[in-house]
Amino acid sequence: MAAHTQAPSGKGSFLGSLLAAVLMLAAIAAVLAFAATRVVQQRVAAALGPRAAIGDISVGWRRVELSNVTIQGAAGEAPVRARRVALTPRWTSFLQDEAVFDHILIEGFEFTVLRAADGDMQIAPALQSSLKLRAGGSEPGRGRGMRAEQVELRGGRLDFLDAVIARPAHRIPFEAVQARLAPLALPAEGQRARIEFDGVVSAGPAGNRGGPARVRARGWVVPGGSDADMQVAVRNLDIRHAAPYLAENGAASLAGGAMDLDMKTVVDQRELRAHGAVTLHRLQFAGEGQLFSLPREAVLAALKDRQGDVRLTFALSGNLDNPRFSVTRGFSAQIASGLGRAIGVGAEGAAEGVGSAVKNLGEAISDLFGQ
Repeated sequence: MAAHTQAPSGKGSFLGSLLAAVLMLAAIAAVLAFAATRVVQQRVAAALGPRAAIGDISVGWRRVELSNVTIQGAAGEAPVRARRVALTPRWTSFLQDEAVFDHILIEGFEFTVLRAADGDMQIAPALQSSLKLRAGGSEPGRGRGMRAEQVELRGGRLDFLDAVIARPAHRIPFEAVQARLAPLALPAEGQRARIEFDGVVSAGPAGNRGGPARVRARGWVVPGGSDADMQVAVRNLDIRHAAPYLAENGAASLAGGAMDLDMKTVVDQRELRAHGAVTLHRLQFAGEGQLFSLPREAVLAALKDRQGDVRLTFALSGNLDNPRFSVTRGFSAQIASGLGRAIGVGAEGAAEGVGSAVKNLGEAISDLFGQ
């Protein structure tokens, strides 16, 4: 009996063609995905500027993750570092050669916030310097930088440098920082950024000698500008960190103590208004000195309450561009005025000459903290 060869069915031919087409599409999709990943990686790296070094970049459907990020600053600027950065990008912005993110999460970071001598607030100056450079060049660029609707910081270190109240800039090191900013554009575009900040100045000989200090701030600032509306609460800040805010000479004679502070500050068109209350705990002085021609320790004893604290209120106002206006000098004068009120009530009759000494309150703070 003769064998018959069966011709391939139309169905089998169709399935084979379909399989080939699927394989081809998968190959094209893989190539496109790889190309898209490379584009995203390049755009993210470019968005951070030419001074950025990234250990690894991984790209997912909804998130881009960076690890071991370091951005070198210009001369005199501390580098920015982060162990992990998770970005939620607006993909359409990458097609338009922009870097816009709905959310940025930064963990394990180290960077600086600088209040410049003119009062302008600069967040991560090293990052801003990098963003201002043309890729591969050293001249200021016109790049669009980057923008995030919300930036969240977790578990990092932050150095606050204040060039307004000291030369060189006064440094307060914060750890365990948790913060949110929304929105944030870098380089700064003059837009308000809502801010929440919680940080700790750790205990230790090189940190806070009387146990950890805690700082909490809420409000808004204008990155790259001076306008702000902030509510700040400070608890148990070592007097050596607080001293430059108490007296222009830095209160060098203070050997120990701590400060609590509650302050509301508004800066509008470089006009400053601030008010609040300060409590000084466990003040100790190096050596001996006099206040109002009386032993300094005796006057302090008259000022202190039952807990050994000095409690004062203050209110400040002035123009930041007025050379005659000094935030520190005004704050010192306010504390001096508070000392006078306290003496007039709490130390009345405590020692001869105290009453007449109230007339010299203009020099009180330098007498108290400068000897």
